[in-house]
Amino acid sequence: MKKFLLIFIAVMIQFATVASAMSAGELRTLVVYYSYSGVTQSLAQSIAGTCNGELLEVVDHGNYPRPESQTTYSYANEERRQINNGVWPEINTSVESFDAWDAVIICTPLWNGKMANPMLTFLHNHADKLVGKQVALAVTSYSSGISNVVVDAHNTLPEAIFVGNPLHIDRNGRSTMAQTAASWLETLDFELTEEPSVIKMRVVVGDKVFTASMVDNATIASFKELLPLTMNMNELNGNEKYCYLSESLPTDDFKPDTIHAGDIMLYGNSCVVLFYKTFATSYRYTRMGAIDNPAGLAEALGSDNVEVRFEMVEPVEGDVNGDGEVNISDVTSLVSLILEDNGDTFYPANIDVNGDQELNISDVTALISLILTL
Repeated sequence: MKKFLLIFIAVMIQFATVASAMSAGELRTLVVYYSYSGVTQSLAQSIAGTCNGELLEVVDHGNYPRPESQTTYSYANEERRQINNGVWPEINTSVESFDAWDAVIICTPLWNGKMANPMLTFLHNHADKLVGKQVALAVTSYSSGISNVVVDAHNTLPEAIFVGNPLHIDRNGRSTMAQTAASWLETLDFELTEEPSVIKMRVVVGDKVFTASMVDNATIASFKELLPLTMNMNELNGNEKYCYLSESLPTDDFKPDTIHAGDIMLYGNSCVVLFYKTFATSYRYTRMGAIDNPAGLAEALGSDNVEVRFEMVEPVEGDVNGDGEVNISDVTSLVSLILEDNGDTFYPANIDVNGDQELNISDVTALISLILTL
């Protein structure tokens, strides 16, 4: 009885929290900034404070000469030449996923007429994770124009959705920076986004079973029709396995710049590629999905050609979030679905827990009862 009460209380708290957030229509915003002198940090703090956004600082490698001097700019110029040759400086900031935010605001200083190297590197490292994400740009400078910074942003994030005009704060605008930023935010036409749909698959290598989250796109819709599918995947370059399908799939290719261990991509229109190491790339792919936890993937795949089986994860009663387990997180997901329900949506049997072809609080009660029996 005590366990039931604890779960019920947790559900009611979650129900109230989600309902409140949805009724407020809050835009989830991440404000990413790099600051050398502190000016851009102040701008980012003003923006985050106004839009109730979350702050993320891009931390550089710590080798820039300080305080600011001509030596600093000489160092940065040499580093930029290396970037142009494909050698990117290290930074100490990374983001696993941007799915938790509707929009990303980039705040960067201008260095010698271009985007500051650490921010440019951050965007380069995360370009594949910002595909389709709403992005706005804010730039600080002493007096120079920011046109080249805008070019840097668009070239580095070709698949992002840039919203509004960039904000420019020069030395003359620093005293009114907070007011200017607030006015600028009102011009940005960001849209609330829904959580992306995820399709769960199993990737079986020998006696090892990995769960993969696949993108709900036309490529996966066609790929699902081929499952279950066992592929003899060939080894390539010590970082990937690939196999050509007997038929073509729909494509929507892009250049990710960085491949991450566990990524599943389509090369061309028929070559399925499973990557087991992280590395930079200049090739274009269509995103299919990724292994949820790639730990042990490289060991399982080995260094030779290998047989890999792809299969759908069959729905489990009460497994609302599709992770293969039934627990309190499914209750949270079910509450969110109920709050979003428009009355015209069909829900599969594993989500309509009580089987009455409706989605309401009685399904939450049924799900809690199911969890208590497990």
